[in-house]
Amino acid sequence: MKKTIYYLCGVLIFFLILLISIEFYSLNSFSYFIQYDKNNVYQNITYSKEDVKNITYNLINYLKDNADLEYKGVFSDKEKRHMKDVKYIFQIGLWIKRIAILIICTIIYANKKDIENMLKYFNKSILTTCVIFTLLCSIIALNYYKYFTAFHKIFFNNDDWLLSPKESIIINLLPLEFFKSISIYIFVTALILTCIVMSINLFIIKRKKLELKL
Repeated sequence: MKKTIYYLCGVLIFFLILLISIEFYSLNSFSYFIQYDKNNVYQNITYSKEDVKNITYNLINYLKDNADLEYKGVFSDKEKRHMKDVKYIFQIGLWIKRIAILIICTIIYANKKDIENMLKYFNKSILTTCVIFTLLCSIIALNYYKYFTAFHKIFFNNDDWLLSPKESIIINLLPLEFFKSISIYIFVTALILTCIVMSINLFIIKRKKLELKL
């Protein structure tokens, strides 16, 4: 029973890392501005660079629940409806993150006397989940547009996400290439954080073994 709990906790740890990585890149303006330069956004739209930055801050603050989408009236009703749906998904992700942290901390605290075995199974579970996730990402990368579309059809029960470049500031700021690049950043960051967590676990396991020998 304990082994199963440890394995499930390892899966939770990996998904917590993934959610943290998604949140980091989605709610920080620098990741947007880097992509704007990369995708020549400033040259391809009529808004000034200052307006683009303020629109971006407005979008991020809206997702953080700190503002309404009201900057100079640039957002259409369809865009507002879509961003409302996006914000709802972010809020669900936030609650999942909080619940995951609570469960992980509870399991670690309840089994602190079995820390060596617990961390060992954590690492096995995290590694297995990471490998499966990497394989899934590799499949998605073969046809990103197909799976990007499928994601929207699954998570949105309307067609508000189908925005036209002629009418939508959001689709001009955040084209498909934006999401491709951000997805790579999220993937790489999640892998790095996973390696760090697993390394810390291994360090603690080795230290515990040395303490027992002494």
